[in-house]
Amino acid sequence: MANLRQHLPPLNSLVAFEAVARHGSMTRAAEELLVTREAVSRQVHALEEHLGTSLFVRVHRAVELTADGQAFQEVVASGLGSIAKATDSLRNTGASSRVTVMATIAIASFWLTPRLPAFRERHPDIEIRLRASDLPLDMHREGIDLGLRYGLGDWSGQDSTELFATETFPVCSTTYLEDRGPLTAPDDLLNHTLLNLDGPAHSNEDWSWWLSGAGVTPVRSPSILGFDSYANVIQAALDGQGIALGFSRIVDVLLQRGQLIQPIGPALRKGRAVHLVTPPGSELSEAAVAFRNWLVEEAR
Repeated sequence: MANLRQHLPPLNSLVAFEAVARHGSMTRAAEELLVTREAVSRQVHALEEHLGTSLFVRVHRAVELTADGQAFQEVVASGLGSIAKATDSLRNTGASSRVTVMATIAIASFWLTPRLPAFRERHPDIEIRLRASDLPLDMHREGIDLGLRYGLGDWSGQDSTELFATETFPVCSTTYLEDRGPLTAPDDLLNHTLLNLDGPAHSNEDWSWWLSGAGVTPVRSPSILGFDSYANVIQAALDGQGIALGFSRIVDVLLQRGQLIQPIGPALRKGRAVHLVTPPGSELSEAAVAFRNWLVEEAR
């Protein structure tokens, strides 16, 4: 067909339509696409205007496909799926020995990076590209093969496998403790500078949560030094600027080296874990499979 552009609606509207049809929800489609619900609604409306027909019937907080919508969805899902598979195939052909991995800043900095030399020694021909971010990334759109995320494992649009759970406890440098005196009870922490990981994504596992779980009733507000990156929190702890919250398995290397110590307990659990995530339905390259299997071994 000549000049496809004259006959096709914008690609973004097709992607939005496919996500809404699959989820039966504008909100869940927006979460998957990392845009607002309003943006998805506008894309769907623009597509309906382009086609001159209604694709959905709004039912309470959900949406259902009309007869036209169902027929169109079958074609769109098949077409976009074929394009995605062809894209993956070409990408894997051009970079069959490359693996792109995303991880949170904490996991990338303190768990994954120290272990990478062991993988590279075993697989010297595999190229690793690491994307460190605490923000969720669209794995398909960003060309990411594997991800390491921290949480409950219930992320929309990603297949998740738990690698290991964590516990949370205070950590500091030996020099800090030598200069400021010993800690004999959790209440003593109120007399120290507490290094906090700020931001809404971390607010339910910060110093307020830990102090409450340790049975500390603040008689005054503690001295807080906050950062928006866990790498900065740990660097400040290493520099002797205060006491941070450490996560088991994440800071184990620093504890084993004696760079950090656990001055006091308890170790508390929030019920979260580090998970290995992949795009749903994706076919991993041989290099990505090798890296995935190595991650599982390291997490044991």
